[in-house]
Amino acid sequence: MDLATLRALKPAEYSEAADGYRGTSDMASAAKDRIENQISAAMRNQLKGEAATAAVKQLGQLLSLNS
Repeated sequence: MDLATLRALKPAEYSEAADGYRGTSDMASAAKDRIENQISAAMRNQLKGEAATAAVKQLGQLLSLNS
């Protein structure tokens, strides 16, 4: 990286991008928590049988992909 490139950098743009990423990450985390705490729990409590067990297992695997 040369001096001209460094002078052309606009730190505010990176800060705005970071804020947007943080907001998206927070929303995704809240959605994951809701799925784990409400939807998965409701499925475990209300549904019975092999298909229900498999669905809960698959949902758990899906949620753990990015953990």
